Amino acid sequence: MRSDRWLGPLLSVLALGWLLLAYLYIPASNVPGEPGPRAFPNVLGYALLLLGLVMTVSGFARRREAAPAQAEATANKDPATSPLKHELRIVLGTFGLLVLYAFLMEKTGFLVSTPIVLVLGMAGILRMRRWRFIALMSGGTTLVCWLVFAVLLRVPLPRGSWWWLV
Repeated sequence: MRSDRWLGPLLSVLALGWLLLAYLYIPASNVPGEPGPRAFPNVLGYALLLLGLVMTVSGFARRREAAPAQAEATANKDPATSPLKHELRIVLGTFGLLVLYAFLMEKTGFLVSTPIVLVLGMAGILRMRRWRFIALMSGGTTLVCWLVFAVLLRVPLPRGSWWWLV
C-alpha cells in the first residue's frame, strides 16, 4: 500500500478538524471586512486541506505498473535501510525535537533555543555535515525571525525563566 494513499486523506481529515476548532474557539473579527484573528489559522487549514486532497488524488492517479517494480527493488535492499525505518526515525526525531524546543523555549527563551534546535535538526535529523552552512542557516534564521517579530512587528518573544541570570 502506498503511503500517500492513506496520508492524503489523513491530512484532509486533520485539516477539517483544524478548521472546525478554529471556527469554534477563535473569535471572528469585530470589524466587518477585516480578517481578524481567525484568518491565519484558516489559511493554514485550507492549505493543509489542499495538500491532503492533492496527495490523495495523485496517490490514486499514478500508474499501477510502477508498484511491482518498486516492491521488487525494496525487497532487494537491506532491511536496516528500509524506507519505513528511515521515515520513522525522521518522524520520531522531529517529535522529540519539538518537545525539546518547547522545554528550551521556556527555560532559555527564543534567542538561545532556536539556533540550538535548528542545529540539532539539520545535523541530527537531516544528517547534514556542512557545518558552515548549518551555522549560517541557524544563526540567520534566528536573526531574521527576531528582526521580523521582535523589531518590526513588536511581538514579545519568549525570554525564558533563566533570563535573570544574564
